[in-house]
Amino acid sequence: MVNITLTPEAANQIKKKLAGRDLDLKLMYDIDGCSLSGIPTLRLMDKQERGSDEISVQTNEMPVWVEKSKLIFFDDHLEIDFSEQSHTYQLASAAEILNGRMSLLD
Repeated sequence: MVNITLTPEAANQIKKKLAGRDLDLKLMYDIDGCSLSGIPTLRLMDKQERGSDEISVQTNEMPVWVEKSKLIFFDDHLEIDFSEQSHTYQLASAAEILNGRMSLLD
């Protein structure tokens, strides 16, 4: 099972986007066509949009939904951070940066 930590900066930015809205946070691994090289992305989604393959991963701040079939593309321990300079999120593990300029799609 994947373990996700949100930095205080990332959590604050996500909470601002969620303020007053009944939405879930999803970590997607967007695969274009059949290629295995995908792009991790964050997305806010309506609770009704959840698929049967999605599981909730508890973080230090809020649950993050992930497609169970996409877990193989993520390391066991991930961190989501926010860069004030680029106004983007970063997804990293101890071994690598998976996406240094990750969007939060609304």
